[in-house]
Amino acid sequence: MASETVRVVVRCRPSNSREKELSCREVVTMDPGRGQCFIHKPTAPEQPPKHFTFDGVFCMDNSTEQLYNEIAYPLVEGVTEGYNGTIFAYGQTGSGKSFTMQGVSYPPSQRGVIPRAFEHIFESIQCTENAKFLVRASFLEIYNEEIHDLLGQDTKQKLELKEHPERGVYVKDLSMHTVHSVAECERIMNIGWSNRAVGYTLMNKDSSRSHSIFTIHLEMCSIDDKGKDHIRVGKLNLVDLAGSERQAKTGATGDRLKEATKINLSLSALGNVISALVDGKSKHIPYRDSKLTRMLQDSLGGNTKTLMVACLSPADNNYDESLSTLRYANRAKNIKNKPKINEDPKDALLREYQEEIKKLKMLLAGQVGSTALSNDLNKLSVSSNRLASNSSQNSSAREEAEVEKEKIRQEYEQRLAKMKADYEAEQKSNARLQEDIEKLRSSYEMKLVHIEAFDKGTDAPEFVECASVLETVQPNTLPLPDASDLEPKLALTKLDELEAQIVQHISSTEKGGLTIEDAQLNLTIPREQVTANNSPATTSPVALDQEEVIARLKMLENAVVGGEQAKNAELKEKRKRRKKYADERKKQLAEALRHSDRDDHSVLYNVYESIQDEVRGKSRQIEELQKKLKVAEIEICDLQSEFEFERIDYLSTIRKQEREAILL
Repeated sequence: MASETVRVVVRCRPSNSREKELSCREVVTMDPGRGQCFIHKPTAPEQPPKHFTFDGVFCMDNSTEQLYNEIAYPLVEGVTEGYNGTIFAYGQTGSGKSFTMQGVSYPPSQRGVIPRAFEHIFESIQCTENAKFLVRASFLEIYNEEIHDLLGQDTKQKLELKEHPERGVYVKDLSMHTVHSVAECERIMNIGWSNRAVGYTLMNKDSSRSHSIFTIHLEMCSIDDKGKDHIRVGKLNLVDLAGSERQAKTGATGDRLKEATKINLSLSALGNVISALVDGKSKHIPYRDSKLTRMLQDSLGGNTKTLMVACLSPADNNYDESLSTLRYANRAKNIKNKPKINEDPKDALLREYQEEIKKLKMLLAGQVGSTALSNDLNKLSVSSNRLASNSSQNSSAREEAEVEKEKIRQEYEQRLAKMKADYEAEQKSNARLQEDIEKLRSSYEMKLVHIEAFDKGTDAPEFVECASVLETVQPNTLPLPDASDLEPKLALTKLDELEAQIVQHISSTEKGGLTIEDAQLNLTIPREQVTANNSPATTSPVALDQEEVIARLKMLENAVVGGEQAKNAELKEKRKRRKKYADERKKQLAEALRHSDRDDHSVLYNVYESIQDEVRGKSRQIEELQKKLKVAEIEICDLQSEFEFERIDYLSTIRKQEREAILL
């Protein structure tokens, strides 16, 4: 299985009105050609700037559209091919994470990553030929280490996090919504966004107080050259993390402070997971330290293509936070994942839909055929009733006989329906199917003979039935008219036809032409033929309502989409151009990184013409190495200082939690 690293890009927003009022200087600069980001320390301008190299950097004047087309497009395209993908935005509060993920409607170039992913997925679905797709969406938030369903009826209900050996980590009782278009996706996104927890802080008036995860589940069924179905499943996680913050800057108190504490702890746990994955020596990865890290477990070191968007503020008063974000992102780019295509999963809902659609179509076809036959038999039954009505003798005896026949018919239908259900569940052999139906036929014949003998006033043969025993009725001395014998004779004739069809179906099943389920389904027609003779106005209790079957079939077929624009050459050409642009941009960045590495090591391979040239070359090399040494020493001091600040913050958090625990 091929591995790939987590892709990391950095985006720097423009200065906002608050930073302009404070006359903040910009300390972040970027080189998009080489994918490098530089940050200058405002209190030590004489020090060289710290620089970091990423898979892409986007300056203040770059749009979200450019970010998506260059970096995110290949990842989302992989999801439509059966891979898992995750895009998450990280940064301090007010750095532009939600703006990057959700964006704004105007201008169109600043629409967020999430709505652009909707358009991309459905564009790919509509252009794909010989494939069907099932698209479902869910939206949740992690607020104060509690999971809430943003699309559920009760958005404040706490949901449990579970783990399955095949499905992995999942949220129990999380609502899944089938979507058919971009408009439906945007509608449920707006509903979930309106239910998300936000609050006012000094750094952001609409600060996100929770981590949100919008997930798109994509199931696709394609047909190969041999006509065999292949199902692949892709999943796209679109994560908007809450921002890390410091209480002194945000002015958080009360609930805002409690929220900030939980946010920082979960982000710290995420940092520990990244550090453990990059270290290579850690035997334990602390995924279980927070719900966020458990939900992102597959995205960090697992079966997922992952993209991290690190958002920065350019202001000098946010230098520490921006530097921390850059270090965070620099570690994350060393994480190795092992993505693979998810083929033919056992729990694919699309497969269940296809099987149910097939069964409903078969059932619908069987009901339509049986209705036509039942109408003909009803006419025959009416004519026999007309002949019987000419006789005025023993009307009470006839009524009793009709009651007995109705009881037998109902018992026959119930037992046949139960037997069919048992066979559908147990999938028994064809021999047993034939044997049981033969027993049922014999029992039915015996009961008809009993009723016929009863009508004629003769002694009926004794028989014992396990399911029920017929009530004893005193025979009438007067015989019934000959016309009344038509119904049992017709029933026996139809039973003979039933036996012949049973043998035919079972023989075809043994040859591989039909399944047992098909044979059982086709048996409904002769069964209804028999019942039509006895009760024309009564329909089978096991037969489904035709309108319900059609409605269910229509609902399932509408849930599956794909291939609507398969003949649209213009749309296909647009997709090719976008994919080509993303591939070219990736190659350009890789080439720039190779040139950068070559420049760093070129001095080692120089051939000097004289001693003086070698001295000058070695002197330049020493100067560059001294600069690197100085930068490394400064970096060590900064890391130690940052560690002390974090330690102080942790101790302060522990003290606050202890005081709260005492008050409780």
